[in-house]
Amino acid sequence: QPAFDTFDSSNSLFAGYFFSLNEDQTLQEVPTGFDSTSYESNNCELPLLTPCSKAVMSQALKDTFSGFTKEQCRLGIPNNPWLWTEQQVCQWLSWATNEFSLANMNFHQFLMSGQDLCSLGKERFLELAPDYVGDILWEHLEQMIKDSQEKTQDQYVESSHLTSVPHWVNNNSLS
Repeated sequence: QPAFDTFDSSNSLFAGYFFSLNEDQTLQEVPTGFDSTSYESNNCELPLLTPCSKAVMSQALKDTFSGFTKEQCRLGIPNNPWLWTEQQVCQWLSWATNEFSLANMNFHQFLMSGQDLCSLGKERFLELAPDYVGDILWEHLEQMIKDSQEKTQDQYVESSHLTSVPHWVNNNSLS
């Protein structure tokens, strides 16, 4: 401390770059961002997901779920979960148990066909599934359903242009 007391800032190399603080001056408090956060016991706010963070999360889930595609090919499981047999539903759950390290999981309530599984809807599905695990499994199931619907629509569009008659062809000219 004595070295700072005898320091003459007017002769310093840094004179004019830093202001001196008198005892009567007060420091301004820098906002931390926590001022607007509520810390009530039951009120814990998480930051909102942005379109970018949703896209990143979606891509991460797709990458994680892509391991099942290899398993589907190996076991001959259809891409469309609506077409799965009870055994194929069990194979999917077995893959998920290994993929996500779900030790001691009981999936007996999911002994059903793919059609029954897909017909459950999110709310009923989550009631049957263990906490947190159900959200992951539902997300994967929903993604597979969506992907299979998109592939079906793409195939329909591809085949429809082969069977449709161009607008410039008159129906009468074909006979």
